Amino acid sequence: MPEQLSPEEPIVDELAFPREELRQRTVHGVIVNALFMGGAEAIVLAQGLIVTVLLGPKNIGLYGIVTTTAMTIVALRRVGIDEAFVQQREQDQEEEFQRAFTLELLVGLAFSLILLLGAPLVALAYGDWRLLPLMAAVSYLPTAFALQAPTWVFFRRMDFLRVRVLQSMVPAISFCVTVPLAASGVGVWSLVIGPFVGSVAAVAAGVALCPYRLRLRFDRGAQRRYLRFSWPVFVSSAALLVVQQGQILAFKLHGGLAAAGYITLAFTLTRYADRADQIVTTTIYPAICVVRDRIGTLLEIFVKSNRVGLMWVLPFCIGVVLFAPDLVRFVLGEAKWHPAVLLLQGLAAAAAIQQLGYNWFSFYRARGDSTRQAVEAAVMVVTFAGLAVPALFIWGSVGFVAGRIASAAAVLAVRRHYVIRLLPRARLLVLGARGAGPVALAAAVVLAMRALAWQGSRTLVEAILEVVLFVAVTALVTWVAERRLIAELVDQVRASRRGEPGLLSGASP
Repeated sequence: MPEQLSPEEPIVDELAFPREELRQRTVHGVIVNALFMGGAEAIVLAQGLIVTVLLGPKNIGLYGIVTTTAMTIVALRRVGIDEAFVQQREQDQEEEFQRAFTLELLVGLAFSLILLLGAPLVALAYGDWRLLPLMAAVSYLPTAFALQAPTWVFFRRMDFLRVRVLQSMVPAISFCVTVPLAASGVGVWSLVIGPFVGSVAAVAAGVALCPYRLRLRFDRGAQRRYLRFSWPVFVSSAALLVVQQGQILAFKLHGGLAAAGYITLAFTLTRYADRADQIVTTTIYPAICVVRDRIGTLLEIFVKSNRVGLMWVLPFCIGVVLFAPDLVRFVLGEAKWHPAVLLLQGLAAAAAIQQLGYNWFSFYRARGDSTRQAVEAAVMVVTFAGLAVPALFIWGSVGFVAGRIASAAAVLAVRRHYVIRLLPRARLLVLGARGAGPVALAAAVVLAMRALAWQGSRTLVEAILEVVLFVAVTALVTWVAERRLIAELVDQVRASRRGEPGLLSGASP
């Protein structure tokens, strides 16, 4: 049994609320994050599908190169200063915020400069000088993200509503600007102008609501402290850059700009596999920081959060594998996008493997140890470069998919090692098998229907019926298999509404 949180324990200094509110804020946070992140991702997905149809493979391939480079540089800029700020326990929080903000802004400005100076190199590498002005136009992004630092304060206080309202402004405003511009013939530049308008609005709102003054405060001691935490996060982000940018470059060299568009589409859609994990991990991280020395409680949080995450991850990934041909045929257009089907299916399968135990690094970071994730990142890069890329040039897309799946399996092996070191009773493969049961049964039902019920080529209505059946069977079997966990979550929601104390205590995992 995990340790119980005692109501007699003193209030943790760094929290702006009593410990007995922790469950209430966490449960409310899951709901708020799910609604806002789900809504924001739906907007982004809708925008992506609409502009994909409007602009075509070559324009999407062109923008895929720009956005992958820019957003991965943004990911490099995000070196964990925000998480280190949540994890710290300094006395004067306003001064500590200013120290962290100063460092974040310096990093953001540096990476904006890198993005600007790197624009000619990207254009030269891909042999397309249309990339130069596009890359220069998005070089503001690292600085814009740094200026959203006021959301850290609300995140640390577990005020998730303000965090999500501010963050949702970017995709919402971007959609309202981008889609009309794309429809009016602005072309790939619509995908640049829309996010810029949204970012300006979000930064202005965040600065206006920030409870602390945004001033520069240089402190070498604080900088060393944050950088010690941040360098492994930087390494992990750099590894992600190598994989994301490397696969687009490899496909561009192997099959041209249209091939870059195919892998961009596959990456854009399959990245939604981690959204449930992001919702849960983002919500529980401040709580993990509070109970970071309680191994039993950490085990309970890890197991339950992964069981919840797999309820989304596996159905989504297997759904992509089953219905990617229908998406291309009935929505995107088979004539243009047929080569993307195998990539969609393969990256979805790799994502299903790689999402198992996805939030493990948060448990190490909450304890001040961010180095383990860098090891996993190194394995990801080595296996991607050694398996997926050579296989692409030897066997084409089939070889690339096989290499990505093998790389994901290697990453999972490393992750399992570190999870067991911190949480000896955690069983990743058991969690995966438990989550796969409902999806496997639903997939078998769909495949049986295809083999026995339909005659010849399926219609759109028949494909929709299959999707509905897949979702219904998955939901039903998941309820039967996980009804105790689901009932417990429902009880926690009801308890949080009544203000009852005690976070994540009670039942064993």
